[in-house]
Amino acid sequence: MLSSAILESNIYNFMALFHFLVLSLCIACCKVDARSKAQLKEQNHFTASDSTMRQVDNEFKCVDIYKQPALQHPLLKNHKIQLYPTFAKHVMQSRPSYDRECPAGKVPIYKRIKRHQFVNNSSSKLSIADLRHYAQSTKEFHTVTLDSTQNQIFYGAFAKISGYNLSVNPYQYSTSSVIVESGPPSELNSIHAGLGVRPDIYGDSQLRLTTLWTAFGSGNPGCSDNKCVGFVQVTQDKEYSLGSVQYPTTPIGASEKYHLEFKIQRDKSTGNWWLIVNNPEVQVGYWPRDIFTHLSTGASKVRFGGETFAAPNTVSPPMGSGRLPQDGFQYSALMGVLQHIDTNYNQIDLYPAYMKVYNDAKKECYDLIFKENLTYLYRRAILYGGPGGHCNL
Repeated sequence: MLSSAILESNIYNFMALFHFLVLSLCIACCKVDARSKAQLKEQNHFTASDSTMRQVDNEFKCVDIYKQPALQHPLLKNHKIQLYPTFAKHVMQSRPSYDRECPAGKVPIYKRIKRHQFVNNSSSKLSIADLRHYAQSTKEFHTVTLDSTQNQIFYGAFAKISGYNLSVNPYQYSTSSVIVESGPPSELNSIHAGLGVRPDIYGDSQLRLTTLWTAFGSGNPGCSDNKCVGFVQVTQDKEYSLGSVQYPTTPIGASEKYHLEFKIQRDKSTGNWWLIVNNPEVQVGYWPRDIFTHLSTGASKVRFGGETFAAPNTVSPPMGSGRLPQDGFQYSALMGVLQHIDTNYNQIDLYPAYMKVYNDAKKECYDLIFKENLTYLYRRAILYGGPGGHCNL
């Protein structure tokens, strides 16, 4: 009987240990499965890896907001920084727990840009020739856009812009932008904001948040990102600063497109032109009205599309996704929900009768097709871009 009792006790202990091991294994498996699901969810929401984020963070320096390069502009010596637009319905509060943000009172500025300097207080000439100016003189700068034609004043423009990986050489660039402009060609004021590949500035082919502006006429060098002073940054967020890498990009053939929302909007109270991205909105910063002549009172035209540059004796780079719009929605680059902003701050879908296509390149290089009702998500939109090549007409 004693031996039988000992045997039963050993069996009981063995079974208890077995169940404990099985239960522990199940818990471990559940944790692994939960982590896998969490990772999958993060991928579906385009969450970047820590290594990618650290790499992006290392490209920026946190600078005192009142000592940022923009305030070196001769017209901004006594400028009072506007911390948020008066038309903003919601002001995004700082999230100091995020590693991607600078501390309060500081803004992220890209480190490795060699900035142009103004020659003196009365001159708008730049000390270094700009590639865009060189491109215009050699007819290697190309633009494909949908342009407004109605005679009215605009206070801004809005679009969702899809982003793609592009192979662009060091002496080329390719951008996709929302544009507002005003003034005759010799005195043109313009602001461009969107996604682009700018190895001429950043030394690589990563897709970045990029801008360009000019206040000196269509034949004068434009100012890209922080390459010359003027744009006043207020966001602390490195992910949505000028020059920040945007990821992921949209695969060719994908039915769902990665896109970023861009809005350029004039502040009615100050006349400053604000750059606003993403949803929920991030107020990146603004171009002060003082650096403009014609844009200080509003824009006479809005435009949507792509721009490229190639050095002389080379072929033009791809634009958009690198595929022509005739290849269809899954392959072509897209700008959707095209809207202009009127003087009452209404965002209004473009009216087809008041839009026209501008294309200064061969259609086998780049083209643009306007879609009056593309999908419920993108509504009035354009498919645009192309492979590039020898594009002069």
